[in-house]
Amino acid sequence: MSNRRDDRRFFNKRVLIFAIIQLVLGAVVLARLVYLQVYRSSYYKLVSDKNRIVTRQILPTRGTITDAKGRILATNKPMYMAMLDLNEFKHNKHQDVIKALLKRYNLAPDIQAKIAGVPKLITSSNRYIYLQKNLDWSDLSKFYVMSSKIPEVSIAKSHTRAYNFPYELSHILGYVGSPSKSDIETSDNKALFLSMAKVGKTGIEKQFDEQLFGIAGVKHVEVNAKRQFIRDIDDIQEIPGDNVKLTINLDLQLEVYEKLSQYESASCIVMNARNGEILAFVSYPGYDINMFIQKINGKNLQELYQNPYNPMINKIINGLYSPGSVFKLMTAIAGLRKGVITKHTRFNCSGYTFLGNHKFHCWKWKNGGHGSVDLEDALAESCDVYFYNVAKMISPDDIAQVAHDFGFGEVTGIDLPYEKSGLIPTKSWKQKTKKQKWTTGDTFNMAIGQGYVLVTPVQLAKMMAILVNGQKVITPHLNKAFKASETSVLNYPESHIQTLLDGMDAVVNSWYGTAKNSAIPDENFAFGGKTGSSQVFRISEKSRLAGKTVSDDYWKKEHAVFVGYAPVHDPRVVVAVLVEHGGGGSQTAAPIAREVLLSTKKYVPEIFR
Repeated sequence: MSNRRDDRRFFNKRVLIFAIIQLVLGAVVLARLVYLQVYRSSYYKLVSDKNRIVTRQILPTRGTITDAKGRILATNKPMYMAMLDLNEFKHNKHQDVIKALLKRYNLAPDIQAKIAGVPKLITSSNRYIYLQKNLDWSDLSKFYVMSSKIPEVSIAKSHTRAYNFPYELSHILGYVGSPSKSDIETSDNKALFLSMAKVGKTGIEKQFDEQLFGIAGVKHVEVNAKRQFIRDIDDIQEIPGDNVKLTINLDLQLEVYEKLSQYESASCIVMNARNGEILAFVSYPGYDINMFIQKINGKNLQELYQNPYNPMINKIINGLYSPGSVFKLMTAIAGLRKGVITKHTRFNCSGYTFLGNHKFHCWKWKNGGHGSVDLEDALAESCDVYFYNVAKMISPDDIAQVAHDFGFGEVTGIDLPYEKSGLIPTKSWKQKTKKQKWTTGDTFNMAIGQGYVLVTPVQLAKMMAILVNGQKVITPHLNKAFKASETSVLNYPESHIQTLLDGMDAVVNSWYGTAKNSAIPDENFAFGGKTGSSQVFRISEKSRLAGKTVSDDYWKKEHAVFVGYAPVHDPRVVVAVLVEHGGGGSQTAAPIAREVLLSTKKYVPEIFR
């Protein structure tokens, strides 16, 4: 009897132990369920959603670029493409099934090879394989069926950039391309990681890239366990980029381009003298910016960079030239400001002057020089000897100070990237960079715009605008929405400025001016300006004695320069023309400026009212 009680007691004890264990295990399971379903529910919902929902960003449409009248210069063309998301594909358990399905579509061998060799490390640059771009309607339907079976394949609607005047506007608009590593690292725009994203590389496209790009949208798609498409969930619409309206007049731009196409290499800028709006901006030759929309052929790119006339260089802001006689305007102001000359000061030009044993020639040396000339005559006839004499009485730093005041030696602030500042030399500059002392001969060369002086055509236009608009320091610009910050005004004596204006009037409209053959016989639209011939090759004394002062070699001919304004009585526009190796400014550049100014009056008449 006692044994039975013991057995029952032992049995009850075991039951109790098992019951306790069962209760503990149940409590643990219950606690785990509570933890998972209550405290960790948001986490597992997120994990579930990541498996169930595929997120795809949608690129925005890039803003358009128009001329001052709203005519479209840069726009977008719709493009459909089929692409495989390798990031999704890599984590799919049914890769073999997908590869088998893809083989049915007769994809190109290189595409099949990419699908077969999925990279171990998938980044933004290799995440997508483009199965086919520029889909027509039959291809579109084929890939639409494919995408319903293979969610890793999607059809994307994108846009490709299109330029309506690719050559004529190449140096204004620039072009777009795939973002570089640097572009991505320095931008807050996460959409740049998308493989079809394009960013501005040069020109207006680069300068206003953020404005033109827009804001990316998001598309959420639900898929099943096999990652197959079930339904669209929602979209966050992309925001298109803002449009940019330029100051240029398309008709004038095209006509100026046509005029410059008669030469191998040239540039011309037309600008509103009062506010800095650029009406035409041509660097010739241009190049086909549409070539850069897709991956450019290496051979074509090599041909562009090897072209001796440098179509890839924006000559207006990147071309560095000795300005030649145009720079005499700065020397004249420096002499007047220093008080070493007045408008009535006269020097005799016999065709040359000596500095020590070295003979410095005037361009009219063959004819015995210009004779006795005052400052207005010296500007009108571009007498070198006059300005050699001025150079003897002033410091190069005096000239440099005036040049900087009128915008040389520093960027103009034009709304284009990569502008160069040029060079206005000083005594300290030469000592620092050349390890040599400045000489009076250096000042002679500087006084006539040769030697170390380097400027850009846009700087020449800015200088002329300041001279004719009441000394208002304007900023050249292409964006119509440009708003100048505080504008400074120079404080040179009006009498000094008027002396220069009288001289430039005489350059064109007197019987003895260097550009007299380009005068417009209309007193209401007469123009003034200054010619220049920028030497690129030193003429030896031996060549002069032999009567050989102009080379037959194109690359040794001087650049032709003219900077002018119109009309003389009430200046509204300025023009700067530079023809590389074009010979004399009076023979080549001034006639172009004449025709450009007449075209400006024709196409932009409102500026003269």
